[in-house]
Amino acid sequence: MKKLIENYWKSVYIGVTTQDASKITANFATGATYKFRLSNEFMDLAIKDMAGGCLEYKDTLDDKYSIDRIDELKDGTWMSVITSSVGKKPYFVTSYFRFDGDKIVDLIEYYGDFGA
Repeated sequence: MKKLIENYWKSVYIGVTTQDASKITANFATGATYKFRLSNEFMDLAIKDMAGGCLEYKDTLDDKYSIDRIDELKDGTWMSVITSSVGKKPYFVTSYFRFDGDKIVDLIEYYGDFGA
């Protein structure tokens, strides 16, 4: 699963830089769910909308990402922590993945910046 997570983040970076959302969506199973924490609530997005939102960072993505941590949790969920920079502002993403085979079926993410 570590390799799948590494490949996911690589595909996000490639998808953003090439403006090809299919690089991102190819990692997800049909019917996969995506949620991210926005202030005090979770937002649910369709996978295609999440991937499209990622593409909006093309002009402000400063550096290639760094995968700082990948761990398997007790319930079969996998967690990753990445850092990157957008608009010269460093941020991190903590992600929780569930897989079915080699596809993501559930992804929950928490975003934060280091200047907040």
